[in-house]
Amino acid sequence: MIIFNTTYHADNARKDEFIGWLKESYIPTVLEHGLLQDPQLTRIFADNEEEGTSLSLQFKSPDTQALERWHEECGEALLAEMQKRFGDQVLGFSTLLEVIDL
Repeated sequence: MIIFNTTYHADNARKDEFIGWLKESYIPTVLEHGLLQDPQLTRIFADNEEEGTSLSLQFKSPDTQALERWHEECGEALLAEMQKRFGDQVLGFSTLLEVIDL
């Protein structure tokens, strides 16, 4: 199992709009596509919260091939939409995590 984590930093002036867009548009679109599942959105505690809000959005993927397919078929378009809508007021980077059974 792979966890696809994207960490975002949003200007406080656009934070609420960005979270709304994630909940109402981004996450439903990802789930509708069908390859990623179990979304979790969290706020990251940070010392510099006056400069903006940091968030983590995670989805589970069965493997990296499914994630690559999702990115080509859906992810690139969502990223372009986010950049068009929020410009440099929301920045993000993604990390892949492999779940290790305990």
